[in-house]
Amino acid sequence: MLELYIFILALVAIIVIVSRRNVIFKRKEKEEFKKEVSTKVEENRKIEQTENRVRFRDELAKGQGEQKFDFVKFKEEMRKADLAIAKKQWKDAKRYLIQASAVAKDEMIPSIKLAKVYMESGDFRKAETLYKRLLETDAENPEIYENLGKIFTKKRRYKEAIQAYVHAVELDEKDDQKFIALGRLYHLMMRYSLAAECFRRAAELKPRSVDYLFLLADSCSYDEDLDNALFTYERILTIEPYNELAKNRAGDLRLKIKESENFFANS
Repeated sequence: MLELYIFILALVAIIVIVSRRNVIFKRKEKEEFKKEVSTKVEENRKIEQTENRVRFRDELAKGQGEQKFDFVKFKEEMRKADLAIAKKQWKDAKRYLIQASAVAKDEMIPSIKLAKVYMESGDFRKAETLYKRLLETDAENPEIYENLGKIFTKKRRYKEAIQAYVHAVELDEKDDQKFIALGRLYHLMMRYSLAAECFRRAAELKPRSVDYLFLLADSCSYDEDLDNALFTYERILTIEPYNELAKNRAGDLRLKIKESENFFANS
């Protein structure tokens, strides 16, 4: 009887264990099924989003393609804008350029001209904003950096002006005016050796420009580079032998150099 009782207890225990394992297994199956369903739902959602973006892009491109570029109107607005600019009628020039930009949204020419009109008319804030926006699509345009340099100079933001002109001369090493503008800024900031280097580069581009040579000589003098200052004044005299200012300054430098040499000789 005892053996039968033990057998029944063991059988009940086995049934309980098996039932529990089945419950645990089914629970895991349900969890895995839920994960699988969630994964598929997320994948389908991403696919649907991608398809919607592609569909929107295609529809947008199709809609834009249907908008024809009215070249005749664009050309006419630009012609009127150029005429207004020539007469310095800034208000009219702005209106025509804005209308030209509306006709041809991808054209940079009216935007560049509009920015310059803002600058020439004294609206530096709008000019700066538009030039910076243009740099986002045309970062290698030296004229944009040059005009930003002019704007910063007008607003006495000299460090920013120097940075802008440095970009300008790096992109265009053949424009003497950019080197002159940068040299003047360095001279203003009392960085005379850098100013002299800019004026030297400008003088190399226009070797017979007496004005550039005077700027170079003056910067060398301020930098206490007396030998190069004298050499530059003598170059001026080879171009203009009767230039009294160059003669007088060269004479003063010779005396100053001689006095310096005597001082060190007697020390």
